[in-house]
Amino acid sequence: MGTVAIGTGIAVGFGVAFMLGAGTARAETFSPDYSQVANGAGYSQDQLLTPGFSPIQVPQADVRDGRDGTTVVAHPFIASWVHQVIPVAPGTAVELRGAARVQIPGAAGLAGGGAPGRSLVINPNGHCVFAGPDTDPAKLDATALAPIRVDVPFFDLVIEPTLYR
Repeated sequence: MGTVAIGTGIAVGFGVAFMLGAGTARAETFSPDYSQVANGAGYSQDQLLTPGFSPIQVPQADVRDGRDGTTVVAHPFIASWVHQVIPVAPGTAVELRGAARVQIPGAAGLAGGGAPGRSLVINPNGHCVFAGPDTDPAKLDATALAPIRVDVPFFDLVIEPTLYR
């Protein structure tokens, strides 16, 4: 009996340590792709999956298929014609960096299909700068505003706004 209790205690201890370890791995702060340039700079229309009249421009996504599932990373951006209709006061600018991550457990992946333990992760990232007429944000003072974060099972969202004046 004593051996069973000790063995059970060790097993429970390892189980709790494993769950805490898994929780710690999840606790890693989710953030946007900081290497993404603002407003789709560097993309030409022939590199986009969407027509020029679309309000959201979507370049080719990066699809990675691994043992645990498929991850789709996309860097969509708002079309330049939409940027032009957003009213921003002269001498000010707003920068928004954001990312979302949706995990769908048991979803079909590219290799191996839908299976227990496999998942589909969709991870769009965005980065926009909205500047007032004749305004260069690089010449203004930046104030980081409080980030907006959502972290619930299978869904993460972060938007990091910066105000320039």
